[in-house]
Amino acid sequence: MADEERPIKVSDFRMFTPDGELKPEYRDLETDGSPEPSEEPPAPEPPAGPPAAAPRAAPPASSSESPEADFVDLVRSLATSAYAALGLLAEPGAPVSRDLPGAQRLIDWLSLLERKTRNNLSLPEQDLLTRALYELQMAYVEASGVPAAPPLR
Repeated sequence: MADEERPIKVSDFRMFTPDGELKPEYRDLETDGSPEPSEEPPAPEPPAGPPAAAPRAAPPASSSESPEADFVDLVRSLATSAYAALGLLAEPGAPVSRDLPGAQRLIDWLSLLERKTRNNLSLPEQDLLTRALYELQMAYVEASGVPAAPPLR
């Protein structure tokens, strides 16, 4: 049996495409329990105009809103902010600015959130948090230029 070679199956479990778009199989997680239609996240940088700009149209919060939607929104907000700090949400042609310490802080917050909510989340919530955290950690390693460890022998 040691002479036989078994094929290795590689599965891509990342939530986002290389272009930064959410993969189709994860779009249902984005809208589950949320009364709002699916929208692109707001720009990570505040506009240069006055703060009285038109806010995103959203229905007023009601007691019928599920806590699951609030948790998903929290994870998406932290992850989007971390991606912006890593310089991955810059518009084409715009200069890329990175805030690695800020990105590290946001990743640490998501890690803390994962530890503190362990065994208290639904499967879709846990999956979203785990995958977002993994992808952000990999993106941070790539953005910071830390060389990868040599493979184990």
